[in-house]
Amino acid sequence: MSMRGLGAVLVLALLGAAGGFAVGHLLEDAPVAMAVAAPVPAADPSLPVDQPPTFAPDIDYPSLLAGQEYKRHVLGQKGFQQWVYDAPWGWKPTIENGDPDEIRWRPADEPDVGGYSLRVKLVFEHKTKEEMVAQKLAAMQAGYDDVQILGQTQDLLSFSYREPDTDVQRFNTFRWLSLPGSDEALFEMSVVGRAVDRDGLDDLMEQVSRSVHPVQ
Repeated sequence: MSMRGLGAVLVLALLGAAGGFAVGHLLEDAPVAMAVAAPVPAADPSLPVDQPPTFAPDIDYPSLLAGQEYKRHVLGQKGFQQWVYDAPWGWKPTIENGDPDEIRWRPADEPDVGGYSLRVKLVFEHKTKEEMVAQKLAAMQAGYDDVQILGQTQDLLSFSYREPDTDVQRFNTFRWLSLPGSDEALFEMSVVGRAVDRDGLDDLMEQVSRSVHPVQ
């Protein structure tokens, strides 16, 4: 090989080495992009979502307001157990279940079904107030749908439930009272109504509860 041919080979070799070094240098300095895995929201939820229960609409009747005027009444027969209590002025009484010791009070112009009312009853079951609470709770949970406990103490139970005949939501509060120094439930009272009546029902329960006492 002539000197000119040998020189050409050396020049090509040097160029190739320089090119390889440059390419390696560029590849070494260039940042490498890495794909990062991220959760992708599902188009549909993977778990079932419970829908709130729906109820039939309530009757069209004015809601119960707090601050009612009251009148004094007596429950029970003379010579036997008697209790004094207040009921809203102008409300009419009806005997429940043919028992004169169980009275329901409601406004005179209110429909018989779907509104609000106050009920008072003498109790002869020889149970404590706490036992009456437990008994009522068990009965409601066994006999009605969509029962939700709203409040519970040793002498009070408040809950909502689905009325089976009309499919509406009802709100009910029960309270039991006893003689001073005793825990035996002798007087039962309850208020019931719609969601729009709840403030009035709470006030009604409080006012009537404070008025109840045995006849001496």
